[in-house]
Amino acid sequence: MEIYPVDQSAVTPSRARTNITARSITVRYVWADMVDAWADQDASLMDEIWDDIITDLDSDYAAYA
Repeated sequence: MEIYPVDQSAVTPSRARTNITARSITVRYVWADMVDAWADQDASLMDEIWDDIITDLDSDYAAYA
């Protein structure tokens, strides 16, 4: 899965983060749960799964939240 950082275009230039890049991460361990949550339109479970995925990005994960 490729994960892209949040759009920084509306951020004041002095506060914008300029060195955030797209990242790739393996999500096989939650893929079936993610597909089921998507099919069930369970936004709460999707958020929980997403939080689990982005914390695996280590120090920069908040840029992708």
